[in-house]
Amino acid sequence: MQMTATSTPTLSIDPALLQREQEHFDQHYADEAAQGIGPLSDYDRVRYARPPANTIFPREFYYHLLAPLRGKSVMEIAAGNGIDAAIMTHNGAHLSAYDLSPQSINMVRQRCAANGTDDRLTTQVTGDFDDAFAGESFDHIVGYAALHHLPNMDALADRIHDRLKPGGTAVFAEPVLNSKALGFLRRCVPLAIDDMTDDERPLTDTDMRRFGEPFDNMRCRYFQLTSRVWRLFPNNWPLTVALHKLDHGLLK
Repeated sequence: MQMTATSTPTLSIDPALLQREQEHFDQHYADEAAQGIGPLSDYDRVRYARPPANTIFPREFYYHLLAPLRGKSVMEIAAGNGIDAAIMTHNGAHLSAYDLSPQSINMVRQRCAANGTDDRLTTQVTGDFDDAFAGESFDHIVGYAALHHLPNMDALADRIHDRLKPGGTAVFAEPVLNSKALGFLRRCVPLAIDDMTDDERPLTDTDMRRFGEPFDNMRCRYFQLTSRVWRLFPNNWPLTVALHKLDHGLLK
């Protein structure tokens, strides 16, 4: 179902905000790229192909919602370090990925080339959804930790809806924080688990409900609570699994 409206909300973004975000992520991805860019591991090639619905891991559930990807056209908002681009193209998607950071897009291209899937990849450097692959429509429009960087999400939701093919889906994984008390405690702890910019903020359930209004239906599932700290111990797989299992029980 296509929506019609008498006026179109603007997606204009403060140029100073875009500049700050670009500079931050150019440096971030330049540092990450300097550590080396390789292909997907054999484990990840299997892990994200057809994950089960009851998985305890958020990225696996993300790909459960998208599977099967073979032959599908996908637009990725804020392509980041290219991990998801490599996974999607490996699983047979024809991916159009954009990011405002040239360093990000360089990583996306290099990672897909290392993975042998760059023939299914198209990229663009832009921070404007309307400018990205203008005139094209997609089976899926996706983003992993992308929306919370963007202002005017209501207008963006309408745009995303209108650029989906009939029966298409939008799939996003986002940080959500509904508790003001928990938010206060997090600000008091001088420990940054994620590399955050000054302009981003976690979303709320209200944000997500409003974002879902243009669509026929919306499905949400919550994952990380205690397991956010696994990033502090990236090589401790038993701890990672244990924390995700704990969260699965707590959030159920």
